[in-house]
Amino acid sequence: MKNSVCLIVCMCVSYFGFCQLATDFDEILPFNDDLAAVKKDHQWGFISKKGDLVIDFRNDFVLTKGEKGFSPEFNDKRCLIKRLKNGVYFYGFINEQGNEIIPATYLNASNFENGYALVVVHLQDSIGYNKVLKKALRNSKIEEYIIDTSGEIIKYLENPINYTLPKNSHENPPKLRSKFIAPHRVAVLKKDMKWDIYEF
Repeated sequence: MKNSVCLIVCMCVSYFGFCQLATDFDEILPFNDDLAAVKKDHQWGFISKKGDLVIDFRNDFVLTKGEKGFSPEFNDKRCLIKRLKNGVYFYGFINEQGNEIIPATYLNASNFENGYALVVVHLQDSIGYNKVLKKALRNSKIEEYIIDTSGEIIKYLENPINYTLPKNSHENPPKLRSKFIAPHRVAVLKKDMKWDIYEF
């Protein structure tokens, strides 16, 4: 009789002691910024620590190489996304609710680190008009900046570099020429291929 009671108690504890929060993911990664990336059918989403899907599955995340392969990640409550416009990807950021908080207007961007990210901005200046072709002539260049989590420009990093926006360039965005090396320290590769270090 005692054995039967003990068996019933153990079964009840094992049955009621565990609660399944979410199911059927192809992959799940550790929590970062209180969210965990989950993969299902070649798309990624994010769950909370309660197991709720707080950002639905989508395919516009920028995947970062980590210990377990490529996946999206939140840093400083921001996640990097990309949008394809006329054959070119533009990069921006969403918040923890999945809302685009920093619009996808950059030709390249880094993940946030200690509250800041690096971005590549595409600029065009009108330099004239071709009457024969009936077409405006433009000077195209890129510049790099540091932005904060609100998208505000904190520091200008690089002198303008001439850059023609290629058609269908979504596979190869212009490379970042800067990198964070410590909190409030950034190294910038200059045109002469030498590195300078700045405080911001």
